[in-house]
Amino acid sequence: MLKRTILLTLLIAAIFLVGQTCFADPMIRYLYLTNFERTRFNEVIWFWSPDTIRGPIHSNDYLGIRYGRFLGQVSTSQDQDFSRSHAWFALEPISNAPVIEFPPSFPHLRQMANPQISSSNNQKMTWIRMQGERGIDIFQYYRGGPRTDSLVMHLEIPQYQVIYIDGEVEIEGILVGTLTVYSAGNIYLLDNCIYEGADPGTGDFEEDDMPHLLGLISDRNIIIKDTEANGRANGRRGGGNDMDRHSIIINAAMIALNESFTFEHHNDDWDSYQGPEPDERGQAIIKGSIAQYRRGYVHRSNHQGTGYGKTFNYDFRLLNNEPPGFRDWDRFIIEGRHDQLHLEDQDNPYQIRNADIGSLTVDAGVEIELIGPNPILIRNDLIMVGTGEEPIVINPDMLGERAVFRVDRGPHSRIEMNHVRFESDIITQITCDSLIVNNSEFNGEVNWEGTIDVTESTFSETATLTGWDRLAVSQSVFEDGLTISGNTSDGHLINNTIVKSDGTGLRLRSFRNLEITNNIIAFNDKGIHNSHFRVPNLSYNNVFGNEEDDYYYCVAGEGSISVDPQFVNVRRGDYHLSQDSPCIDTGNPNSPLDPDGTRADIGAFHFPQLDVDRVVELDGSVNNSGFELIGGFPNPFNSTTTIEYNLPASTNVSLRVLDLMGRQVAVLVDEQIGVGNHRVNWSPDNLGAGVYLVHMQAGEFNQISKVMFLK
Repeated sequence: MLKRTILLTLLIAAIFLVGQTCFADPMIRYLYLTNFERTRFNEVIWFWSPDTIRGPIHSNDYLGIRYGRFLGQVSTSQDQDFSRSHAWFALEPISNAPVIEFPPSFPHLRQMANPQISSSNNQKMTWIRMQGERGIDIFQYYRGGPRTDSLVMHLEIPQYQVIYIDGEVEIEGILVGTLTVYSAGNIYLLDNCIYEGADPGTGDFEEDDMPHLLGLISDRNIIIKDTEANGRANGRRGGGNDMDRHSIIINAAMIALNESFTFEHHNDDWDSYQGPEPDERGQAIIKGSIAQYRRGYVHRSNHQGTGYGKTFNYDFRLLNNEPPGFRDWDRFIIEGRHDQLHLEDQDNPYQIRNADIGSLTVDAGVEIELIGPNPILIRNDLIMVGTGEEPIVINPDMLGERAVFRVDRGPHSRIEMNHVRFESDIITQITCDSLIVNNSEFNGEVNWEGTIDVTESTFSETATLTGWDRLAVSQSVFEDGLTISGNTSDGHLINNTIVKSDGTGLRLRSFRNLEITNNIIAFNDKGIHNSHFRVPNLSYNNVFGNEEDDYYYCVAGEGSISVDPQFVNVRRGDYHLSQDSPCIDTGNPNSPLDPDGTRADIGAFHFPQLDVDRVVELDGSVNNSGFELIGGFPNPFNSTTTIEYNLPASTNVSLRVLDLMGRQVAVLVDEQIGVGNHRVNWSPDNLGAGVYLVHMQAGEFNQISKVMFLK
């Protein structure tokens, strides 16, 4: 066995040294892998003489080695001198090796998991008992209460199955099959976790004949529970050769993504539990692998010795095989240098970390998770074109941790974003030649520079736009202030709503020529503050209710008003105009007409003035001209309705569907239609339930009919 282990270790060393790629995921390529060797208290955990490690070891940190036998390749990413160590190495240790990245989570495992188990906001503990050929039983009990036999579900023998628990979990037993358990909290090992067919005293098995595989992944710690089966209360001293009374055997590939592999009850002075002296619980016998973000204690000197000795052996099957889902995560992580990258829609989100990308194209429906504070840098073109039904969504991987989505100006830097949603905690920092943004949502801070054109977008945090030549912003909402700077000679802020900033609503720092028309600037600390020596062209704005004052170093201009805009609901962020709003039809008369054909309104959203006298209530009445919009059948409907209309003469027909705000949601007909009765079906698959307006226009004939969609 030793000869075989050394031969396999030499093979791993050869792969490592010549730089070839093995099939193993980096997280399970090593018997022992760490990101940091020191504890949170900055203590070094040393390898000592009783330790025997059979398999490859890597740390991104300095390794604390004084004694021990290392029957595998030892490597570190630091410039470390091993010559003073008293340890025995089968192979010459390697310094300055590449860093192995630790992902903060495995979101793809949550998606592929079945079952997914709720912990009721961590009120319940989940207990998984593997029972060999009898499958798996999953229990839950309230934390702090008795471990009752409250069976949640029974699973048959798992075949490439993932179980996800959104809290803490306890696990024990004998595995038949291939299984990964992924926990958002700590994983507690109650007793042996062993493959059927493995030696019950050593955990060893013939790798060529072993079909079973177990993966244990925790977003926090993997902890050996202080139970009687694991050697509680000095079990190694009192248990003799009875392995059921002490020690623990683990057959698994284990990953503690953000914490450690360790044991419970260290007998620290502050612990409520204090064991006997000594409190030697036996051996931690592992046949598998350990990856831990920060090295944890397996043995302490407290109470004259507390914890476990180490017997660690690598499962060399992990070089070419892995528990369910382990390798899949690498498909979704994008990092390093890419000249061109095209992200197509797929079932799982892409993860981006430390990526330097020349040009990036993103298709509709793609979801992106950004890992770390500076996950992405784009140097040239960025094309992100989503749709209303399939927007592109960018999230931070960890809620509450800010990430910068950064674009630096390249030789010819062109940015286009359409139907893109940046969730909270994503800062967009863009410098480019040309930036075009439509129908997009930014829930983090914005800092853009270039030739800028923005329409129909929303900004939840502070936005700073630095324009070079052209800067045009229209029909957009800014909820935490807008700052304009740069040297733009063609600047236009038209029909925007700027509200609820704790500072200045609209701050003007620098510009050459700037038109500010048809905007609502209301309920901020300050209204418009011009700190530049040039004077902007202000007209037909509604600046109202700003706590300190409405205008600083500028004047209202022609046609401006200062009255309550009467939004639908300010508290809920609905800045559409109510029917009595003074902003309706009071915009610049020289501006383009609103979609309903009336004078421009003030603000980001026009109020649709539909002639209610032309709404037919489906009573069968016929228009005297011979043109007729009969309506929808059935009505109400829950999948498809048939719209019927009649033409006394051949003419061009426009048949559109509008929501109650007058926004077009579908075009059913837009062409020349002959004389007679006609029908067209409408199926609003991607719309919400509610009342919609069918608008027919044929020459001078206009008519609107209501239909109700029920889901």
